[in-house]
Amino acid sequence: MKKLAIISEFNPFHNGHKYLLDKAKEELACDFAISFMSGDFVQRGEPAIIDKFIRAQTAIENGFDLVIEMPNFISLQAAEFFAFKSIEILNKIGIDYLCFGIENLDEKDFLEKAKIAINNYNFINQELKKYLAGGLSYTKALNTAIARLVGDDFISANNILALEYMKALHRLDSQIKPYPICRIGSLNRDIFINDKCYASSTAIRNNISSQIRNLMPKTSHKNLSNFLKIYDKIDDEIFYKIFTYKLIVEKKAMTDIIGYEEGIENYLIKLVDKNRYFNDFINKATSTRYTKSRISRLILNYILDNSFKLNDIDINFIKILAYNKTSTKIFKDFNDKVDIVINKSDSNKLDQDNLIIFQKMINASNLYNLAIGREINYDYIHNNKPFK
Repeated sequence: MKKLAIISEFNPFHNGHKYLLDKAKEELACDFAISFMSGDFVQRGEPAIIDKFIRAQTAIENGFDLVIEMPNFISLQAAEFFAFKSIEILNKIGIDYLCFGIENLDEKDFLEKAKIAINNYNFINQELKKYLAGGLSYTKALNTAIARLVGDDFISANNILALEYMKALHRLDSQIKPYPICRIGSLNRDIFINDKCYASSTAIRNNISSQIRNLMPKTSHKNLSNFLKIYDKIDDEIFYKIFTYKLIVEKKAMTDIIGYEEGIENYLIKLVDKNRYFNDFINKATSTRYTKSRISRLILNYILDNSFKLNDIDINFIKILAYNKTSTKIFKDFNDKVDIVINKSDSNKLDQDNLIIFQKMINASNLYNLAIGREINYDYIHNNKPFK
């Protein structure tokens, strides 16, 4: 059985995601499609607009067979670690193809330029250090260094993440084959709706009260609408208040937290002390050195106590968010490689290190539950049975 995987957020699931999946399944003639999806917090350092279970359900309703939850310490990292740790897990369960979106370039051109970048790592690293010394943020410095080698048309958030997937596959000597597919209708960075059928997730979130029905599969729009009717809109202030308490009152150290670098703790303490509201704080904290996403990720990692040590744990389980009956046929094959966790009782078989990762995932969900006004430990009471 040929298996493809797509690393995703689906925040929310839109027509572009459906296009990517359908095109990949058609061209690769795969029998099984997996989404390795961020949980309730995404890589921008923000809570997802819809919870992980509804997003996973939507993915199954639109052609995926299985949705695996990405541990939150992975989703709250920069692209390099986000990609490497994700593929490290997918590598263990015998994926045949990793499919991902790209833009500005055709698939062949992207693969050629990605190969050049990978083969010239030392050059990029030297340029990166030079631009960092000049005061640029890590993201801007890296993009500038890569552009020096393969051109400005390669530089976009989508393509840089795709390059990190390629680097991770190379570093792991993985048998997974990369399969890029060019986006249509919109670009990842678009914040406005410019097409009748396609828009970026950002554009949809920014225009949530507008007419977005045609930009999403019917089930996705229905699930989004129903969720937003039931649960409170998430206010970033709740996370900022927790962060402020831990930093200023509790005085919890930040040095071992994912996203930390020397000097940032004192920088943030000064800003928190002068800014009582999140928007004021984040506007002051964002600079050429520190991007908004980086600061936001650090805040959540700090609240959740996600330390650098988590990156060293060999993850040997997958936490299932949603699946169909087809999935049950290959669970036995997965069980030879990793432990499968669907319900709370399944976590009893995890070793001490992997149980730490699992508990971190539950903690992140509970933080999200607190923010939307839902009962704590919803993971344990959610009805996780196969979809037809």
